[in-house]
Amino acid sequence: MSVTVILTLRAKDDMFETLEGTMKAILPDTAARDGAELISAASDPETKTCVVYEVWDKIESQQAYMAWRTERGDIDKLVSLLREPPQLDVMTHIF
Repeated sequence: MSVTVILTLRAKDDMFETLEGTMKAILPDTAARDGAELISAASDPETKTCVVYEVWDKIESQQAYMAWRTERGDIDKLVSLLREPPQLDVMTHIF
């Protein structure tokens, strides 16, 4: 069963443009990963927030993707741009 993952990232005040640029650079790789069915993102410069909406074929595909990003050091780099820990919500995809 497909899962929806919503990732909310709140940038440090001086890091929003870097966060937004990073997301634009890495999300094509995310969309190309096995099991990725839909990857979409939006940003709000006023709140310095980026939200990534992901649909994966199964949670194991998303977990394998996150392990890959962690091994590469991408997660640590991303977290260094944030003013608070990332918020990750996982739900069953219904439509």
